[in-house]
Amino acid sequence: MPPDRHSDCLTEFAKAVPDQMPGWGAHVRMLPDPDGFRSQLWDQLVLDSIFQGGAVTEVVVLTGPDHDRLIAVPTHRSDDPGLVLGALRPPDPTGTLDLTRNTAPAFAALDLDPERAVAEVKDAFLPDYGRALLRVQIQALRAAAAGIVQASADWDDISGTLCDAEGWPIDDKVYADGKVARDACAWTHVETFLAHGPRVLAHTREAATSRDYDHGPASTDLRRMRGIDTTLERAQALQTEWEQVVALMDGSQPGSRELYEDQAREIRNSEGWHYADELIRQGPALVRAADHLLSRADTERRAGDLRRDAALTRSASPSHTGPAPSSPAPPVLPPAPRRSR
Repeated sequence: MPPDRHSDCLTEFAKAVPDQMPGWGAHVRMLPDPDGFRSQLWDQLVLDSIFQGGAVTEVVVLTGPDHDRLIAVPTHRSDDPGLVLGALRPPDPTGTLDLTRNTAPAFAALDLDPERAVAEVKDAFLPDYGRALLRVQIQALRAAAAGIVQASADWDDISGTLCDAEGWPIDDKVYADGKVARDACAWTHVETFLAHGPRVLAHTREAATSRDYDHGPASTDLRRMRGIDTTLERAQALQTEWEQVVALMDGSQPGSRELYEDQAREIRNSEGWHYADELIRQGPALVRAADHLLSRADTERRAGDLRRDAALTRSASPSHTGPAPSSPAPPVLPPAPRRSR
């Protein structure tokens, strides 16, 4: 495919995205530095190999309502022209997602027809992308929940030794410093829940049925995680308030700004411990319920694929290409000649 046809193909595809994918946008992006763009790829295998060829000068970047980003790259192969779709690294403000190649959704080869190509993105790739992102988000929340539990356990192990027989701190400063360290450690994990919890929570509630709440493997966890949305909302309000306070310090002198920011951070962490403590119960429950429901959906999807493949195999079998032929009708014999008497 000549270069100008590549550009036309990308432009037509980008124009078709908003019409068929509500909430999504797409634009053609020029790449003066393709090597610098490669670091944004989630798939570091197929897409990366295309970039290594050195012929990629423009791509289509698709942006979703949840800040998801996909990328369509021309193959630049005359024998097999087309587009290859993959994912860019999703937002990860806390740096806790495992975005290695093995966790990325599989790439998709798209039709050159823009409408069919967008349909493939919507119907085939987006579900795979959503499942891949949920898996790494659930894993990040699992680690964050364990981190909060560990921070609490570590403090419980030493707090008693810092108090006298009546439970009063022996050294107020040492005791206060211990709580400050606990709160700071726990808040880093709360931030992971703020970054990835809402999406996992939305998926879990969408996937759970009334039967799941009444009985079944996830019923207890679905009950335990009730109220987690309120916990996350209030923790997010606390974080937003802290960010606003820090923004007001921009005009302060460097030395005093650092001091005030540290004090504000310590206050946020201290107030945030209440939400961390709530997540000790709610967080692991959300992780287990989300993991169960996602695994169940994967199992149902694989079973559906097997049934579909079996049906296609039967329909393609020579014995099933049409109705069974009927037995041939017996030949019609002419009337026997009469014998003369």
